[in-house]
Amino acid sequence: MPEHTSWLNFVPGFHALEHAIEGFGPGWLFKDPVHVQHIAALLLVILVMLLFALSARAGLKRAGGDILPDGSLTSRNLVELMMEGLLSIMQFTMSRQAAIRHFWIIGPLAFFILFSNLLGLVPGFLPPTENFNTTFACGTIVFIYYNFDAFRRLGMGHIAHMANPVGEPWGWFLAPLFLPVEIISHCIRPVSLSVRLLCNIAGDHLVLGVFVGIFPLLLPIPFVALGTFVALVQVFIFILLSCVYIGEVEANVEHHEHAHGHGHGHDGAAAH
Repeated sequence: MPEHTSWLNFVPGFHALEHAIEGFGPGWLFKDPVHVQHIAALLLVILVMLLFALSARAGLKRAGGDILPDGSLTSRNLVELMMEGLLSIMQFTMSRQAAIRHFWIIGPLAFFILFSNLLGLVPGFLPPTENFNTTFACGTIVFIYYNFDAFRRLGMGHIAHMANPVGEPWGWFLAPLFLPVEIISHCIRPVSLSVRLLCNIAGDHLVLGVFVGIFPLLLPIPFVALGTFVALVQVFIFILLSCVYIGEVEANVEHHEHAHGHGHGHDGAAAH
């Protein structure tokens, strides 16, 4: 198909959506033209996720209180397997209780990136994660979430930890050096998350498209398998790094609570 064209062009209402979005003008970041294909693909992914979730929910209702999985491969079994696997990944960087508490943000991101990556393996479709606007939005969500959680639970202690990550009195002498480095490091994180995901998915989709164009019957099969592997690995990397950032906040909170509890214990002993 021509560039920026997919099967979505033939969906009724696509051109109306295209005219509506183009009416907003170019993108605000680099003033590039907005490619409606990726927005339409994003809406398709959201629709597929919604239908998949409703099917899994119906399976849970049919099961009632039965905790055993269905006898065949169903949407309920798939969702349970993916959720348990995602919780296992999250527990690499935090406790299970913390993983369950943060699952509401990590879970939808993981499912969205997975379905978006897999859409690129279907001939005639463009994956939303092939567009920088999509991947940067995902990285920005993670950046805003873990910083908001850190300020909510630690207050200015979040900034204090950036200035003195070692937590020792002598560390404050190095604060003028540590603080700007840490701020730059945190601000780069959404860009690194988005660029890594974008380049791998765009490169994989380009390679698959080239071999599909050469010989569409048998030649692309190994590259479809490789593309599936890349799609899964990129979800794993994005989610693992996101959990590392959230796990840092959890560790800082735990250290902060331990320090305050230790200090209160000494105060109580002295008063006694």
